[in-house]
Amino acid sequence: MKTIKVVITDLDNTLFDWVKIWHRPFEAMLNELVSKSGVEKDTLLDEIKAVFTEHGTSEYAFVIQELPSLIEKHPEEDLAKVYASAVDAYRKARHEVLELYPDVEETLQTLKDRGCLIVGYTESQGFYSNYRMKTLGLDRILDFLYSPPDHDLPDGLTREKVRRYTSEHYRLRRTIHRCTPEGELKPNPDILRQIIEEVGARPDEVIYVGDSLMKDVAMAQQASVISLWAKYGIAQDRPEYELLRRITHWSAEDVAKEKKLTPDQITPSHVAERSFGELLASFDFKPFMNQSPDHVNRVVEAWKTSVDVQKHFNDLEMKVRNFALTLATALVAASAFALKEKVCVELFGCTTSLAAVILLAAAPVWLAFYFMDVGWYHRLLIGAVKHGMWIERRAESILPELSLAGAISDASPLKICRCLTLRSSCKIHCFYLGGFLMLVLAALVALFGIRTDASKGSDQDTKKQTEKVRTTTGKMDAQNEEDHQEEPTTNESGEPNLEPPGKSVGRRKTPLPFGFTTGLKSRMPLVRLPLMKSTNRPFVGIV
Repeated sequence: MKTIKVVITDLDNTLFDWVKIWHRPFEAMLNELVSKSGVEKDTLLDEIKAVFTEHGTSEYAFVIQELPSLIEKHPEEDLAKVYASAVDAYRKARHEVLELYPDVEETLQTLKDRGCLIVGYTESQGFYSNYRMKTLGLDRILDFLYSPPDHDLPDGLTREKVRRYTSEHYRLRRTIHRCTPEGELKPNPDILRQIIEEVGARPDEVIYVGDSLMKDVAMAQQASVISLWAKYGIAQDRPEYELLRRITHWSAEDVAKEKKLTPDQITPSHVAERSFGELLASFDFKPFMNQSPDHVNRVVEAWKTSVDVQKHFNDLEMKVRNFALTLATALVAASAFALKEKVCVELFGCTTSLAAVILLAAAPVWLAFYFMDVGWYHRLLIGAVKHGMWIERRAESILPELSLAGAISDASPLKICRCLTLRSSCKIHCFYLGGFLMLVLAALVALFGIRTDASKGSDQDTKKQTEKVRTTTGKMDAQNEEDHQEEPTTNESGEPNLEPPGKSVGRRKTPLPFGFTTGLKSRMPLVRLPLMKSTNRPFVGIV
């Protein structure tokens, strides 16, 4: 099976039914013009053919404004506004019939997935081809589009005046659009060879697909390229094709030649009878790599840029992690000092450990570094690595040395056991999750540890106070014992004691005003009464 790396395909009647897309809107517009203007249909057709021939296209958007019969009928008037209903009829019918052949998109996507280069080559001018490409979703699939340049605008009009949107809206976003030399149309094998050279391919790895034996198949054979005739798209024998021949810009000679041409005269290499998808079963499609020196240099430079971007984001991630570790270490050290000194703070009316507060405050900061690392820089790093791997896969056939991104991706996973392998993302999650849990655990230890120490300290203080009280009480008792010795039979004034001898043992001398004392039991409360003037003895009352 022949290996193919580049598919060059015609668009009209190969990827979509261009005859139907052209015929139904044109016929709707023509009927509206005839109905509203009253001009004969044949007259309008002759004038339309002349306008199309002048501008080299059968899709000239300003044909109404240049028809002599309408200009004569409405002098000094804007024909686009007068016959706006005809333009609306055209657009409505075009919207109804603009679609790809059934399996075209799926087949093109399969070719794209296999790495083939897909190039479109059409005779339709740029503006109209771009519109169909964007509307039908081909802008995201085809790598290149080659078409003739756009026609000139009527006098007095500019693109800014006639366009509803900005110029960016009308351009292809993904497909690279290039114009063929003005006036050079199919079949031109030199143009086909030029296209093959520009995309960096070789004729032996290219296949050309088209519906026209004269314009597509014959051109491919003259350029030494494998041809596939899209027989399912031929429209020369359909009734609506006669209207196209009636007003086309093609020369009478080209029309007659194409009408008479048969497969017996031009034998295609391969034939797709029913659909574009038959292409997949006929060839072995492989990834394409442009091997021209200029392109190889561009690939190497793109790969270097990808590696530099990977290094940049990897350095940013390492800086984030280093800063997170440094900050976490500083906060842990501060909490350790606070824990050692047993520093407490009052928050919301509660007294708690300063070390626990510091560690709990460090936890959300740690999470902020986590989200910055994983949700920002790491995702960009993954994108850069994937792009580098894509470049390496594309260039594998000609530059096998470009394998750094793939080698790093293969070496990155950490195999813990037979059924557990940690990749870069998992390792980052484990790193930050472990740090977060350690901070929270340390905060809990600091919080409950300082409470236990405080409780122990309180118990010790209580014991010390108890011992101090006991010591003081013992000293007081010893002093009382000394004071409770036997009193002499007379007091300091030479007067005899009130108690009989022997009864004062165990009693305490209680000082009274003016130097008087009394010996009563120490545990009994005393009430001191004033001295009577008639006697010098004090009166003592016992309560």
